[in-house]
Amino acid sequence: MLSKPSKVLTRSRLWLRGSLFTVIAFINFASNASTSPELIMFDSNGAKAAPGVIVKSAATMTVTGLINHVVVTQHYRNENPFAVNARYVFPLPEESAVHAMTMHIGERVIKGEIDKKAQAELRFQQAQQAGKQAALVHQQRSNMFVTNVANIGPGDDVQIELKYQEVIDYRSGTFALRFPTTITPRYHPFNAVLQEQGERPNVEKQPASLFAPSDWITPFYATTSHGDTPQSEFSLTINIDVGLELVDIQSKYHQIAIENPAFGQYQVALNEPNAVNRDFLLEFKPLQKEQAQAAFFTEQLNNGERFGLLMLLPPDDHFTQTQRLAREMIFVVDTSGSMHGQSMEQAKSALHYALSLLDSNDSFNIIGFDDQIMPMSNNPVPANDFNLRRAERFVYNLQADGGTEIKGALDAVLDGRDHQGYVRQVIFLTDGSVSNEDSLFKHISAQLGDSRLFTIGIGSAPNSYFMRRAADVGRGSFTFIGNSGDVKPKMQQLFDKLAHPAITQLALTSEAVNQQGEYQQLEYWPSPLPDLYFSEPVMVAVKLDNQAAIRLTGQTAQGPLAIKLNTQQGQSAQGIARLWARQKIKSLLLYNEQQQVKAQVESLALEHQLLSPFTAFIAIEKTQSNTVAEQNVQAANQLPQGLTMRLPQTDGQSRMYILLGLLLLTGFAVLRFKK
Repeated sequence: MLSKPSKVLTRSRLWLRGSLFTVIAFINFASNASTSPELIMFDSNGAKAAPGVIVKSAATMTVTGLINHVVVTQHYRNENPFAVNARYVFPLPEESAVHAMTMHIGERVIKGEIDKKAQAELRFQQAQQAGKQAALVHQQRSNMFVTNVANIGPGDDVQIELKYQEVIDYRSGTFALRFPTTITPRYHPFNAVLQEQGERPNVEKQPASLFAPSDWITPFYATTSHGDTPQSEFSLTINIDVGLELVDIQSKYHQIAIENPAFGQYQVALNEPNAVNRDFLLEFKPLQKEQAQAAFFTEQLNNGERFGLLMLLPPDDHFTQTQRLAREMIFVVDTSGSMHGQSMEQAKSALHYALSLLDSNDSFNIIGFDDQIMPMSNNPVPANDFNLRRAERFVYNLQADGGTEIKGALDAVLDGRDHQGYVRQVIFLTDGSVSNEDSLFKHISAQLGDSRLFTIGIGSAPNSYFMRRAADVGRGSFTFIGNSGDVKPKMQQLFDKLAHPAITQLALTSEAVNQQGEYQQLEYWPSPLPDLYFSEPVMVAVKLDNQAAIRLTGQTAQGPLAIKLNTQQGQSAQGIARLWARQKIKSLLLYNEQQQVKAQVESLALEHQLLSPFTAFIAIEKTQSNTVAEQNVQAANQLPQGLTMRLPQTDGQSRMYILLGLLLLTGFAVLRFKK
């Protein structure tokens, strides 16, 4: 007869054998299940979902002057034997001004109308319930949009066409166009209130806003058992007509085909079938090395209003001849689970290279963060050999795991103070995989002081909305690193910029003088203007009205700066008024509570036919369909390149480890109970 301890040990061995058998069986099942190609869809929490609607998309860009005009086409095909209502969550550039939508059903074309968001959603629901085919497009974030299509019949195709425009990026003599193709899963910060000892936390009593952002719709992700199988179709064509011969055109992460039909005109086409798991980036350089130091474009509307788009690039020698100031550089690196894989390796490479560029007059610190803060040092240290070697070891040991709690990292580096005698620059490396962007922007604004925040987007599909807006509020700039080959040139470019003083206190004023003898104020955006750094232009949209000339003023290390611009000499261009309205909406939302500026934003968006948080495009077919769809499906996005799906979001753990942990915990609980 066995003693009680022996019985317990025997039961333990039996349970462990059974658990091991279960795990092995699970592994074998998973392995056997993936032996043939199969399209599988997951939501952002990893839950499996059934496929139903295939989306084929295309984009055509036309670049003239400084403006990129884009047409995005989405083809929705219902592969089910029954009617469905489809939803698709998709990205666009964060500075895009979406101004038109059209729905195509066979030969029928239905032009979309801009409307207040609540009214557009009500009209869509009524059309859906009436069995009419309809489409609704609204903005979830400035870089994330949602298309809803109602009552797509079996085997039917519905085409949604969107038009947007943006100002093309220009820095260090290079133009750049970026088009996002998928979305990195977002981390939702979780807050709860602990109850008294002995009570269970009452989650239901907590406001919903504590657990998920308002109006948040998570993407589905499609993957296959064979990575070389195309997941969806995407085509991209770019027509460039800047009137200059280009010396270099290159795509950083995709294969392209280039044609040059006439002088100064180029056609670039994406030449890669499976290209929707990473952002597309095209860079091109004009042949002339001596670029014009200013470019000015104007547009006059039928109602007589005039708008201008100004790009001003001060000469490089203005900066290189200035004395380099002592700096305190704080590197903040995201080590959350969403950075796992290629993103973490790129961040480490960027940090190692950044350390090699530090000057002996600099001081620095490195802070890693996920849901905890991990500083290299409690205080900044001099950039000497000992501290640099210490920093390299710290970077080498960084591991990606946990949640993306950016607020804690900001608290650790932004102190709200002025720092006399040196320049304080915060370099923030992250994929921006968060959903609480608005609260973070307000936190940066409140705690910035005279520090400057520079964000570096890491990964194949970073949340550039968060990083560009954070840099705007932080009076810095945004840099995108998409692969390891970008690290050295992008970090060198950033450090060249940071090594020299900025032009600060930039402002635009009218040449006209009021009764008090002061220059009249102009309505321009972004406002306030950011600091101006080495090789990076001022790009600003301004309402001109009857102004004959405007003045750009600022402060440099050598003294005041003043430049006069004749508004009658600008080149004519289309779409500047929309860009001005888009920038005004952005600034209003960035520096104010949404509800305080809702009426103003809504009015601007309706006047200029723009998507915004409070407006949406709606298109409704007048005739009724034969059947009313009772099934709802969400089309899939591709998982970003280099990112492995994990549970829970951004925690860096695999399903297998979670299953094994649950089995072990269950067994331990059983043994304790039987004792």
